[in-house]
Amino acid sequence: MPARRFLPQALLAMLAALATTATARAAVTAVSPSPAARNVTVSRATSVPLVWTVTRSVAAGGAGATVFSSAGTFRAAGPSGPVLGTVTRGLSQTRPVAPLTVFSLRETVLVPAAVVDAAIRLGVASVFYVRTFDDGFGAAAGAVELRITGGAASAFGIERLELAFANGRVIDVVDAGEQVRAVARATFSGSGLLRAAWEIAEPPATSGGAPVFRRLATVRRWVTGSAPVDLASPLLPARLSGLHLVRLRIAAPGAAFAEPELRYVVRAAAPERPAPMRVLSPTAGAVLGPKTRFGWQAVAGAQVYRLELLDAGSDGPRVAGVVLGAGRTWTSLPETTRARLVPGRRYAWRVQAVDGTGRVIGQSEPRTLRVSLPQPAEVTPAGNEAPETVRRRRQAPR
Repeated sequence: MPARRFLPQALLAMLAALATTATARAAVTAVSPSPAARNVTVSRATSVPLVWTVTRSVAAGGAGATVFSSAGTFRAAGPSGPVLGTVTRGLSQTRPVAPLTVFSLRETVLVPAAVVDAAIRLGVASVFYVRTFDDGFGAAAGAVELRITGGAASAFGIERLELAFANGRVIDVVDAGEQVRAVARATFSGSGLLRAAWEIAEPPATSGGAPVFRRLATVRRWVTGSAPVDLASPLLPARLSGLHLVRLRIAAPGAAFAEPELRYVVRAAAPERPAPMRVLSPTAGAVLGPKTRFGWQAVAGAQVYRLELLDAGSDGPRVAGVVLGAGRTWTSLPETTRARLVPGRRYAWRVQAVDGTGRVIGQSEPRTLRVSLPQPAEVTPAGNEAPETVRRRRQAPR
């Protein structure tokens, strides 16, 4: 009796070892859904009946094989995209083992409106329903593409596109650094995902030939119905002076017209005004002589000071000047400089502080002065005549 009981037990152990060897070499090799794609509607739950075909290969036979999927997931944009929702209902099926076993599993999936709306907020046009099937030794996944539609009868298209700046103008002139935005108003037919991009062409790419545009921002937005849609641009650049072109390039839906362009010109920045300088001498209206001293207060950052004399007031041309190092804050005009001035004539003068780059960082208000007349020469008198008598006689008309 013990021997007769021992034989069936050994046989069972052997069969178990063979089954383990066979199943160890099994694997799920393919998963395909039917249909592979289906439309779902915005803001409404959609039921989608599906059939999953799962293929399992094995090198040896056995009593039976089971494939199972514990859950399904809704993902955005692709089978590996962000998870938008989960179906917790599991699927399983057992079939006799064969070298190639094909399983057929059915389910009806309810696609929640919240899942579709979440995909729209992400700017994607499809949701993917994904299931992974396993036999305990190997797994494979399949996915159904759920294409989002608006449920409208007409096809998705763009009928009208208008551009304007935020102030309502279509051509504008702005200062450097000014905040500029554009607004697009578009009218669509049907419903669908709008894919577009705001683009800009800046100087020097607008100075000649075909302008060269670069992307500023991407637009992905679900639109539905025939009501106009307003799309605001990001802040437009206003650093470079010159002509700028801005447009909203539509990638989808296809437009049957050329996209309009806006033009704006950035004015060149006004040169920075130099800081006012305080002069100490001479006073306004003074008479310029050999000993006249020009003085001023020092300016931080100055590398040189430039004393200029201008003809016919502050707007006249410069007729003479002196350049001094940063350590000097006073000077008298050299004789060679004074020789260029007309005696008795009025001039204006000013002082400028110049930094190491040659930029004028300080400037005084112009002051006027008058060049002194030359003194008459004294003549040594002859005899007993006084010098004054000789002077009057020489100046008397003949």
